[in-house]
Amino acid sequence: MENSNSLFLALNNTDIQQLDINGNPINGTRIYAEDFKKGKTTVLRFIDGFLDGDLFDIKGNLIMQRPAVDSDGHQEYWRKNKIHRDGEAPAVYSRGFTEEEWWEYGKKKK
Repeated sequence: MENSNSLFLALNNTDIQQLDINGNPINGTRIYAEDFKKGKTTVLRFIDGFLDGDLFDIKGNLIMQRPAVDSDGHQEYWRKNKIHRDGEAPAVYSRGFTEEEWWEYGKKKK
């Protein structure tokens, strides 16, 4: 696995869907429980069970990329469980937004 400041690269970056207690793919926004217990909030966004922060219209067109992992001083952009960000923008901001990483579909660019 590539070296990264990602919080969730080792847990995701696969094609395995994350399911709720009824066996349905997770959708929407969740708070990461381990951080919540420590008094910190990490927001995770899922689409069809995959870590994914992208926002689409009803026709499936991409409206905007949002971080799938978002906490104090840290953001990660994911698409369908692959760490990814379109264009020239970093996919990972870490250490108080002082470090950046560029990724496309789970592959580190720089």
